[in-house]
Amino acid sequence: MANDKTFKVKNALEIGGSVKTSLGTITGSNIDLSTGNYFKDSPNVATYTISNPSPAQTFNLELTATAADVANKFSTTLYTGTGSSNTVTTGIDLSGSNEGLVWIKKRGTGSTYNHNLFDTVRGATKWLVSDDTDAEGTRSTGLSAFNSNGFTEGGSGWTGESGKNFVAWTWKSAPSFFDVVTWTGNGTARAISHNLGSVPGMVLYKNLSSAYGWQVYHRGMAVNRRLELNEMGSASSSVGYWDQTTPVTSSVLNIGADAHVNNNGNNYVAYVFGHETGSDSMIQCGSFTGNGSASGPSINLGWSPQWLMIRNEERSSYWRIIDTARDFSSTATRDGLFANSNANEDTTSPLIIARTSTGFDIKDNSSQINHSGENIIYVAIREATDVALTWPGTVKWPAGITPTAPAIGETDLYTFTTDDSGSSYYGYLSGDNLS
Repeated sequence: MANDKTFKVKNALEIGGSVKTSLGTITGSNIDLSTGNYFKDSPNVATYTISNPSPAQTFNLELTATAADVANKFSTTLYTGTGSSNTVTTGIDLSGSNEGLVWIKKRGTGSTYNHNLFDTVRGATKWLVSDDTDAEGTRSTGLSAFNSNGFTEGGSGWTGESGKNFVAWTWKSAPSFFDVVTWTGNGTARAISHNLGSVPGMVLYKNLSSAYGWQVYHRGMAVNRRLELNEMGSASSSVGYWDQTTPVTSSVLNIGADAHVNNNGNNYVAYVFGHETGSDSMIQCGSFTGNGSASGPSINLGWSPQWLMIRNEERSSYWRIIDTARDFSSTATRDGLFANSNANEDTTSPLIIARTSTGFDIKDNSSQINHSGENIIYVAIREATDVALTWPGTVKWPAGITPTAPAIGETDLYTFTTDDSGSSYYGYLSGDNLS
């Protein structure tokens, strides 16, 4: 029987199983053989079905595990300061022409130090503070270098005090995920180009030259509303800050003339966060209406998040940040940090947000994340996990060994053939980690 299977798979390959003759259609996870004989997909968790086969037919399925994109573009890294120069490994390459952002916060008891933000466009040692209005500063003992696998920090109290615990969140610029933009203001409403390649979900604006507050555009709010990243206050008018009809597009940020975003001669930076939907997305910027109950709402992202920033836009609130490296479990959440506060991690009275396989559940009636009838906004970044696949029971594999899904970041090719109108298929891993 094993030889029979091998013969049939080999024969299928010889008669054209590896030839791209017609690109077919996958709807959800259903492979419709009436549409072609070569299929491409980027699955997350999929149970494939096969429909409409010919009496005898061979087809190929090319799978690319895109979840790796998250691992290559975002990380949460915990480290302990040494009081001197220290290389921190994050797994993110921000060397050379790569662009991105490193956001560092001291955590734990006695850690009331500001959040420090460093990006590759402004350069190492150039810091910003998310929880204050400070203009850009220079600190040689802060972050001193961006490396191919992380960064080097210089041992300051803000980034590397000896024996103290820190968290570093790192974003690498990539289409539809994240971008860093800088410009010099001219005092006139204008369009600022960005390289996200899609319509942003959130934009953080900061005046580098003067002590103006951080301005936040978020797609989950009305376009005539804005928040400040460094403040607790509720949303207020965005007139003069950005265009009231089209504040962002897939290529530009349409800003106004207000000094917070476009004062003549002042320098600015914007951190541009993407928004995608679907099971293959890496980042989502969304909103929901609170219900005031400790049993909801439940937010469906289509995947499990590793990082979440959340707040109520309609009342005084923290920008609460949680992540799986510290504590973001399926039953509760601890250790919240706040973008608009230098406070320690909140371990005594945390708000409970439970991570699920498809998103997160609000399990707290706090007005900051779940006031009844009010708009809660969030940014969620996907967990980087291996792809999980389930094949139809009609598929037989050589020696009875089912191949695994492609590893994150890889593309594998699978070949299938039937000679009994789909009652059974013979499957074969015909290409492993294709370039």
